[in-house]
Amino acid sequence: MSSIIEATSLGKAFHVLEVLASSEGALSLMEIVQELGFHKPTVHRILRELVELGYVSRVEKGVYEITSKLRRLALGKMDDRLTELADPFLRVLHDETAETVNLGVLRGTKVRYLRVLESKHPLRRIVEPNATDPFYSTALGRAITIQMNDESWDALIERTRLIARTTQTVVNVNQLRKIHQRVQQDGYAVEQDQNDVGVTCIGAPVYEDENVIAAISLSVPSARANQKTLQQFIKAVVRTSQRITKQIQQQSVS
Repeated sequence: MSSIIEATSLGKAFHVLEVLASSEGALSLMEIVQELGFHKPTVHRILRELVELGYVSRVEKGVYEITSKLRRLALGKMDDRLTELADPFLRVLHDETAETVNLGVLRGTKVRYLRVLESKHPLRRIVEPNATDPFYSTALGRAITIQMNDESWDALIERTRLIARTTQTVVNVNQLRKIHQRVQQDGYAVEQDQNDVGVTCIGAPVYEDENVIAAISLSVPSARANQKTLQQFIKAVVRTSQRITKQIQQQSVS
């Protein structure tokens, strides 16, 4: 087998794992095929091999989920380390703004929430740690993908099922590309009512060795995100993401 074929097969296997890892539960073979756009026999073969290796389990005929073996091996330690380093800074942001603060990573085509500090206001967005949201409709996801070039971003979009979460959700690829380019220019992302009605989110990337590894976001009821407070929130989120990045860099050097 040529190295090109091996690399292609390996890449597809990782895409399958990413889709399963980003799901809140088990997925059917057809759901994985539809998510990735790969041929059904290819996905079935990859799943069979991953089951044999112990990284995926078949919970019933044609339905699969990743195993605890894979979660511990690939994700657990990295996510725990990131959460531990970021947590003090997230708490400061939470105290400063009194709004919901999130830390998330990209898993497949979705963002997974690693840490959520809820606002104490009665009116707030509620999300549980380990829950997922589409990357394209969230400030968190748009911030995480900020570093992607056109080729990488297009490949991610091709694997993504673009579904409108609200009447304001942008699902047109050309419009999403313009949003992506705007986020790259600004260095942060803002979305309003696109993932949840009545909620505005501000997201900024977190780096390690000049590579984006995560993002943080602030979730605010749109009623509390007027022009003045929005600018204050943006500055606070960007400042916090930079502080977390600096802390990660210092830990990497030491």
